[in-house]
Amino acid sequence: MTHIQEKILETFDLGSGASAQLVRWDETLWCGKILFAENNTDEPDMEKLMEEFVALGDAELSPLDPEAGWDVCMSFNYLSAERPSGVFFGFLVQSHKQPRGFDMRWLPEGRYLKLEINEQTARVLESEPMEGGVPPYQWVSEALGPRLGFSCPDSELPLVEYYHHKEDGTIDGCWLYVPVQEKARA
Repeated sequence: MTHIQEKILETFDLGSGASAQLVRWDETLWCGKILFAENNTDEPDMEKLMEEFVALGDAELSPLDPEAGWDVCMSFNYLSAERPSGVFFGFLVQSHKQPRGFDMRWLPEGRYLKLEINEQTARVLESEPMEGGVPPYQWVSEALGPRLGFSCPDSELPLVEYYHHKEDGTIDGCWLYVPVQEKARA
């Protein structure tokens, strides 16, 4: 599954039916709610963020023209101790004209390694399946990235969990995007 902002640059077969893709995202605009931690060591107040995000829906506010069937959880600055960590819940949109109450976030163009978050991928990477919380970016930063010749720099690009929903609203799948750069060759 690809998205309007996404171009697949290369696909990597991980074995046992699992794969990863190097993708490039164009600059994108996101609409949702974001909250940053109060310092460089703590997590943002996730309960407060979720309350604010849910309150928008309770007020019957929704983004205009979001990407149908998809939403994201973005984790900002989790690869850095230099900036406070932030979390964003939201949607890809085409216009900055959105209902009052939403936070807007532009993301610059970037390269990501993309893989599906599921038991099959965890098994191939000899890792524990994700049980919620911070996305398993170590799957890329410590296991897959080095094997494929990529590193995860201190980037202002976020870690992204991209969720697909069925028509009844249940989650149909989740993909992890981790910003990467090619390792310098010796």
